[in-house]
Amino acid sequence: MDPQAHRTRAPLAGAGVVLALLLAGCSSLNPGTSDAADTAAQFHTALSSGDAQAACSLLAPGTVEKLEDGSDGSCAQKLGQLQLDPASAVQQSQAFGSNAQVQLDADTVFLTLSGDRWKITAAGCTSRGEKPYDCEVEGG
Repeated sequence: MDPQAHRTRAPLAGAGVVLALLLAGCSSLNPGTSDAADTAAQFHTALSSGDAQAACSLLAPGTVEKLEDGSDGSCAQKLGQLQLDPASAVQQSQAFGSNAQVQLDADTVFLTLSGDRWKITAAGCTSRGEKPYDCEVEGG
């Protein structure tokens, strides 16, 4: 074996190990993921306990506006009428800068960062494959 070739491979192998460690730690490079998941879970907990007003407080302003738009009734009244499927267990959560997606056992929730808090922009969402999600609650 050529001694020069061995010296070249050693730094490359070391770089590969460092890269693997960095990729394994990507979750720490994805700030806000757990906070977004907490907000989505709080939303569904509020709905399950019948506290639609608390659930509305977790919605982004544009989402509240669109939910209330066009007919009589407050956000809480309209949210209570939708009867979204109960969801409790977070399956996966990803944050992408100021946006996040949280997949629960029976819902997918989309959020945006507003100041230092996550606010829900869409909920009651189901995947449609390559098409955009179909959401019961969504902002304008």
